[in-house]
Amino acid sequence: MKYYGGCDVGSTYTKAVILDENGKICADTTIRSKINSEVSAKLAMEEVLNKVGLTSSEELGYLIGTGYGRNKVPFADENISEISCHAMGVHVTDPTVKAIIDIGGQDVKGISIDTDGYAVALRAALRFYASSSSSSMTGT
Repeated sequence: MKYYGGCDVGSTYTKAVILDENGKICADTTIRSKINSEVSAKLAMEEVLNKVGLTSSEELGYLIGTGYGRNKVPFADENISEISCHAMGVHVTDPTVKAIIDIGGQDVKGISIDTDGYAVALRAALRFYASSSSSSMTGT
């Protein structure tokens, strides 16, 4: 049986999945991303490869790297932006969906999808976090 993989290295979480030749999910994982994106990719892929009894990503028919750290997935056959992956993935799952909201660890993206599953418009906003110490809350 042939297997295919995907590794999404985000700023907060890293996700990996292995599909069989029929598109069925055989293994998946979500782990907290490490400071080093390459380490995150390796740990996540190791986990899913073990779940299906494979010893190396080289045993996969094809592997896509995506996400914030996609260029740090050393074993990927191809790197594709998460925007394109979201658009095509949603289109394949439900072609009637025309918009996606992606809430990530660093930003929020609104993505419009055309009738062929390609992203045609993008609106992004950075996420800002307000912090306050207990002393400023209590006035001390």
